[in-house]
Amino acid sequence: MVGNASNSGNSGAMTGPSPALLLISDSESETVRIGKAIGIALRTGDTVLLSGDLGAGKTRLVHGMADGIESPIPARSPTFVIVNEYPGRVHLSHCDLYRLGSMEEVEELALEERLPTGALVIEWPEVGAKVLPEDVLFLKLENGDHDDQRSIMFMPTGPRSAGLLSRSAAVYESLDAAVGLVHPSAPAAPENSDSSGNENN
Repeated sequence: MVGNASNSGNSGAMTGPSPALLLISDSESETVRIGKAIGIALRTGDTVLLSGDLGAGKTRLVHGMADGIESPIPARSPTFVIVNEYPGRVHLSHCDLYRLGSMEEVEELALEERLPTGALVIEWPEVGAKVLPEDVLFLKLENGDHDDQRSIMFMPTGPRSAGLLSRSAAVYESLDAAVGLVHPSAPAAPENSDSSGNENN
C-alpha cells in the first residue's frame, strides 16, 4: 500500500503521511524484496542511508539492492573493508561507517565524488552526518514483534530522494503482487477441486 495507507497490520503495508512511509517486513525474504525494489528504482546520483542496530536487517536490505541493480557480485557486509563496490545497471557503492572514528576519516572516503557515476548506500551514517549528501533517502530499521519482523521507515530529505521513494514503492507493489502474497481480505482458494469446480472426495 502506498501513500496514506492504513494497513500497518498487514505484511508489506506502508503507512503514514507522505513523504515518510513505514513498511513492515515479516520475513528475511521480504526484507530482501524491499531492498530489491529500491535497487530497481535506483538511478545514478541517488543516496540511501541505513540506520539501525546490529542485526536490524541493513545488510539483508543491501542484498536485495544488489539484486535489483542486477549485480553479478553478491552483497556482503563491508564492515572491515569500509566500501564494497557492486557493478550493475547502476554502479552501487556500499559503505559501512561503523568502524570509523571521526568525521575526517569519512571525508577521506570522498563519497560524494562517486555520485556522478553511481549510487551510494551507507550503513551507520550517523558517524559522517555532517559530510554526507543533503538529499538522501533515510531508512530507519527497527526490530519488530518477532525474530524476523522489521519496521522500516522511509524518510526522504529532498526532491531526488522523494522521487526514489515513489519509484521504490511502485516497484515494491509490483513485486508484492508477483510473488502472489495473500492478504487477510483475499478469499482463500478452494482445496481439492477439479477443473469443473466440484470438490473431489
